[in-house]
Amino acid sequence: MKINKYMKESFAKQFGMMTVFIIISFCALTIGMMMYQNKVISTFEKQGNILENKERVASNLYDGFNNAFSEVRAHFAFGNSKDKSHIRNALSEKGEIQRGITELKKAAETMDDTLFINEAEAFYSYYFDERLPKSLELFDKGNKEEVINISNNGGTAKINQFQSSLKQYKEDLEQKLDANHEQFSNRLFVGQLIFLGAFFLLIIIVVISVRVMLRKIGGPLAKLTKAAGQIADGQSIIFIDETNREDELGLLSTAFGKMSKSIQEKEQDLNAQNEELIAQQDELQAQQIELQAALNTMKSRELELERRNELVNGISNSLVKQEVLTSIVKTMCRLIEADKGLIVSLDRDKEYASIGISKAGVKQIIDHLHDGAIERLIETKESYIVRRESTAVEKGYHDTVSHTFDLYIPVISSSNNVEAVMIFTRYDKNFKNEEIMQFETLAKQVAISLEKIKLYELSEEDRILTQDILNTINEGIQLVDVDGSILQVNKKMCDLLDGKHMNLTSQPFDKWIVHLADTVEDKNQFIQFFKNVIFEGNEEDIEYTYHQTGINKRVIKVYVKPLYRGDIKTGIVIVHRDITWEYEVDKMKSEFVSTVSHELRTPLASVLGFTELMLNRELKPERQKKYLTTIYQEAKRLTSLINDFLDVQRMEAEKQAYDKKYEDIIPLIRNVIDIQQVQTSKHQINLISNTENTMILGDKHKITQVINNLLSNAMKYSPDGGDIGITVYEEGPVLKVDIKDEGLGIPADAIDKLFTKFYRVDNSDRRQIGGTGLGLVIVKEIMQAHDGEVTLTSELKKGSTFTISFPLVIGLAAKQNERLISENNGKVNVIIVEDDINLANLLTTELEESNFNVQVFSNGETALNAIKEERPDAIVLDIMLQETGVTGWDIIKELKEIESLKSIPIFISSALDEKEKGLALGANDYLVKPYQPSKLSKLILQTLLKKDWNGQIMVPAKDENGAD
Repeated sequence: MKINKYMKESFAKQFGMMTVFIIISFCALTIGMMMYQNKVISTFEKQGNILENKERVASNLYDGFNNAFSEVRAHFAFGNSKDKSHIRNALSEKGEIQRGITELKKAAETMDDTLFINEAEAFYSYYFDERLPKSLELFDKGNKEEVINISNNGGTAKINQFQSSLKQYKEDLEQKLDANHEQFSNRLFVGQLIFLGAFFLLIIIVVISVRVMLRKIGGPLAKLTKAAGQIADGQSIIFIDETNREDELGLLSTAFGKMSKSIQEKEQDLNAQNEELIAQQDELQAQQIELQAALNTMKSRELELERRNELVNGISNSLVKQEVLTSIVKTMCRLIEADKGLIVSLDRDKEYASIGISKAGVKQIIDHLHDGAIERLIETKESYIVRRESTAVEKGYHDTVSHTFDLYIPVISSSNNVEAVMIFTRYDKNFKNEEIMQFETLAKQVAISLEKIKLYELSEEDRILTQDILNTINEGIQLVDVDGSILQVNKKMCDLLDGKHMNLTSQPFDKWIVHLADTVEDKNQFIQFFKNVIFEGNEEDIEYTYHQTGINKRVIKVYVKPLYRGDIKTGIVIVHRDITWEYEVDKMKSEFVSTVSHELRTPLASVLGFTELMLNRELKPERQKKYLTTIYQEAKRLTSLINDFLDVQRMEAEKQAYDKKYEDIIPLIRNVIDIQQVQTSKHQINLISNTENTMILGDKHKITQVINNLLSNAMKYSPDGGDIGITVYEEGPVLKVDIKDEGLGIPADAIDKLFTKFYRVDNSDRRQIGGTGLGLVIVKEIMQAHDGEVTLTSELKKGSTFTISFPLVIGLAAKQNERLISENNGKVNVIIVEDDINLANLLTTELEESNFNVQVFSNGETALNAIKEERPDAIVLDIMLQETGVTGWDIIKELKEIESLKSIPIFISSALDEKEKGLALGANDYLVKPYQPSKLSKLILQTLLKKDWNGQIMVPAKDENGAD
């Protein structure tokens, strides 16, 4: 009773008891199955071991007898009485057979085993104890026929019978083993079937038990579910528990009954409260609608404020006008909900920004800013709307009639002027008055931004103008405040820092003074000067000169001036003036005065000394001649020095005259060498010419002066002697002359200054040599006047090479016209068309003396044919020929129409002054008869030189006196 009551109190206990029963039943079933399997396995193993042992022994007996039979037969068949090896092998098997029979006796269990053992013992005795000894004896005696008779009389039959019995016994044992295995498998299978049957029976019992328990639970739960559904549907019921159960379902039914009763009791109260809640809900819904409307209004205003803030931010975060205009039109289009928009500034630049408008549309508006709709906006200063029919582009794919609304808004400045115009467009949606008022408010904000930008642009223009003005000043300008921080600098000031173009503006004193002091020789004095001027207010010491180090080594003079606004000091203006040139000039002038004094006094002292001796003493004629020679040489030295000064002065004034002629440079060089070689015994001057084209166009005396100066310098600056080489060679269209010495050489930093007036290398070795520093300046000027140049390469302590270059006169033409050179022995081919025989002979003589190859024709047609065949390098053409037929004009016209001949230079020589007609046909000018023949030769050579023999019609201009 207690257990039954205990079980009824809880479903958990019932299910727990069932679970324990199931576990115990399953364990018992499993244990029984395992015990059964162990018993079957033990029986199988025991019986199997016995049968396997018997089978093994039987196999050994079978093998032993067969081996013995084989050995005995081998002895009788192949052996002799003396060879007993086969018999020994057969007898060795005897012992194994005896042990096998003994072991088989121990394992015998059945009658078959006993019968076989008896048969084996009997045969063993018969074979090994009776027959084998007797047969061996007969065989040893040589009575083989008797042995065969014994075998034929039943001996072999007995052996065969025993072998069959032994084999049969072995096969019986193998069958018993197979039967034992099959019996074991069958028993295991039966045991497994019994286990599965018991297991399924247990499952069926469990399922039935669970179904019974669920049925006991499901019925009351269904009643509870039905009652709960009725209550949920609003039915008034009272649940009564009729089960009288003591478990959880009973407690649940009791509680549910009490709950249904309580619900029924409180239903009326809930209905009353529900009606009250419905009334409150209606009121809340009305309030929610009001709040939603207020929320929508607030969101709309918030969105509007966000867009306005975006507009304000867009126009406040930049001072670039184009960026601000773009931000305005984009933000306003979103704020206004416009489909496209435009803002145009009414200043001179007419800057604009648009969205949704083509460039042609923008251009149309800008072109009509001061007439039509825009003019109305400027005059009234009030916004207005234009309603119009939409264009085809605006309608897009719509084919119905639609309208577009354009809103024009003026942007009015604080001075009541229209600074800009905004135009926004909506499709099929008009603008409301309250919207326009809001947009006009935004336009005021836009106006403020544009005014701010305008002020910034004016300020920026003034700043840029001021900076540009400062940048044009050739002095470094630096403006600092009272604390020494840089407010403004110009480009020259940055350049003074040798390329250290840092952002100097706003740099404090401690930074920029260090950067600047790094380039100065006396840093401490430099820094102290600026500290005194800036921080201690020392306005007396307002000038200071400092020397910069580095490559440039400039000399800078500083001027300082305080800057006041009223009585308040606001800053300091510092001017850095580069006085390097003045400093160097003063230095060179001082050195020049000292040098000139020395150079003048030295020859004067000799002149005065020897003159005084000659005046005050009676001298022998030989000594007088010697003194006069010395005086003459010193006077020439003074004359040369004075001439150098005069040459430099004339060259600077561009008044130096040159008498240029075509000269061979080799004789000029040889003359200078002859003169200079006499004056030295330590130097050997060598001349090498690597070209035959040594003609130049130049002033003979000036070219000699150049060579003399360079050769003299080579000798002076080679105080220890050595070879001086002069090499003449061609390089492209240039004739070059190298003058190379083995002297002191020139420092690399002095090469750029070497051709500067009065400059001399600062070296004690060179100071002892002397000189005015004008020789190379004169050389450079003369070479430039001859369209050439002078260059220098030098290595210190190893010597220098000066190279002078002249334009080639003949050499270039020879290279480009190899045919003419080969045909005319290297001479320029000139054809003269002249009917005056005397003038033709005169011109021929002049040109042949200038190394031209000349052909003369008096007939125009013959001359034209010769020109076509010969293709000369130049043509001298008379216009009016005595013989009738082809004239000079005809020759010019025909030559200009032939591509291969139109580039030949033509020099017109005529008594007719028809310059305009000649120019019209291609001539530049005339050689009007009479004229000097030398002018013609010079013109031909100059033309071929300057035009690279490409040809052109050339005529000389008139001289200052009007002569041709």
